[in-house]
Amino acid sequence: MAEAPRPPLQISQPPTTAISDLERTVMATVTLSETRGDPPWLCAAKVAQCCGSGTSEPGFPNADLASILVSNLCFSHNTPSLWKLLEQAMATQLVYPLHVLALLTLRVIPNRKEQPKAYRLYLELMRRYAVSFSLLKAASLKKKVTTSIDVALQLSDTYGVEKMNFGMAVVLFLVNALTDLLDCILDDWGLLVASEAQFVKEGSQSMHVDMKGGLNNNRSKYHQQLRQPNVFTALEVMEKLCSSKFVQVSLRLVYKNLCVYLQDY
Repeated sequence: MAEAPRPPLQISQPPTTAISDLERTVMATVTLSETRGDPPWLCAAKVAQCCGSGTSEPGFPNADLASILVSNLCFSHNTPSLWKLLEQAMATQLVYPLHVLALLTLRVIPNRKEQPKAYRLYLELMRRYAVSFSLLKAASLKKKVTTSIDVALQLSDTYGVEKMNFGMAVVLFLVNALTDLLDCILDDWGLLVASEAQFVKEGSQSMHVDMKGGLNNNRSKYHQQLRQPNVFTALEVMEKLCSSKFVQVSLRLVYKNLCVYLQDY
């Protein structure tokens, strides 16, 4: 008997107006802090004040704030100060690190060659936070973050999961991170013969580049100089992930479950 098709994943989104209002408030606060030259901790404190009543779920970590910071960082407001603010927000649990990393993966990985600085900073955040995170306690926030990570990385579709929970999202996030990094390393070294579609997943946020006139040679050379060290940084991040006991256990669980799954065929 043929298996009935799965219904599309239902994404619970907060009201658009609330997000738009919060985004305007947050970005106005960020811009003002940049103008004053505020340190990241002070900017983070002021941004936190904006989230008291402007989100669908007040409190921290704040999923709406994570989406706002990442969407502006990639790449309409791609400034060093906003990267520092994002790192400060992750360090102080204003946003959930794995959620931020998943959202960044969606946007940075496909554009790593055009945005080598952003890719380098993304790798540094992966190095610091991919295996250093606390568990979420609030059930509503856990569900919201799980859904967002799942949708951003297409985990359910990729790994055939019918009902994603938080633990599965964390484990599959790590598996996906290792896979993405390995693909990027091989591709950047010219060792992987594949179409660009393999590195830009359906629904990923590709950067629109105005090709009129193209990039000049100096800019291309500058980007090339930045891209080369990123490959070694990605290798270092992979090494750190693979040396984590938690990641090792997660990979072992995935392998065992995959073997059981394949035995059914």
